[in-house]
Amino acid sequence: MGRRISFIGTGAMGGAVLERLIEAKFVDADAVFACDIDQAKLTETKQKFDVRTSTDNSDAARFGDAIVLAVPPKEARQVLEEIRDSLLESKILISLVALIPIGLIEETLRLRIGAVRVMPNMPSMVGSGFNVFSFGRYLSSEDKEWVRSLLGVLGEYKEVGEEKIEIYSILSAMGPTYFLPFVDTLIEFGKNNGLSYEEARKAGASTLEGTGELVSRVDRSIESLKNMIGTQPLKTREEQIRSIMKEELNRTLQQLKVAKEKLTK
Repeated sequence: MGRRISFIGTGAMGGAVLERLIEAKFVDADAVFACDIDQAKLTETKQKFDVRTSTDNSDAARFGDAIVLAVPPKEARQVLEEIRDSLLESKILISLVALIPIGLIEETLRLRIGAVRVMPNMPSMVGSGFNVFSFGRYLSSEDKEWVRSLLGVLGEYKEVGEEKIEIYSILSAMGPTYFLPFVDTLIEFGKNNGLSYEEARKAGASTLEGTGELVSRVDRSIESLKNMIGTQPLKTREEQIRSIMKEELNRTLQQLKVAKEKLTK
């Protein structure tokens, strides 16, 4: 697509997005720059993708036409201050950082730079993510179209009001942590009862994928879809499981609100 992309932070999410964009040929490896404080991680990234690397955030800020910020929330303000003098207003800053609003990014940088806040999830690694995003004030129509094309490589995307991003993060970014333990239990059960690990994993993964398609495409209530299945082993304990999940979801939301308040003071 003709733009160079820098990654500041190559941890779980930053690394997953970097890998997906290169493997999907959205960007050539020689147009990617990876920056991280962990030299071992950079060495691994260099060996795997043959991209430029540095431990200096300013190098990444100067290289990229778009800079993907993927650092821990508590480090975001410091990193933004570090790279401020190395940025041009023609660049795009794509933040994957949880809890840090666009207003704080723009205020810290003191630049009319095009900022985008994206909340990706791990299925983005295979192009099947659900990624919500909000645009800042200073992006051109061309910049917005480029960002959408990048997000399209990661999976589905949806522009939302920034005030909704934390709720979406609980549903989509954290959502796999609710599904995966159940799938793992099914896989283990299959393996312990005559299936190979590969057979059980394929069955579990395909069932999860198909269930997602069912929910997405069939216009019926979730309860009615569930009741199409004759045998429901967890039915007697379903309310207990739902209660636990609701409690955890609400607790997580409150924790996010408190953390966001601390980070944005």
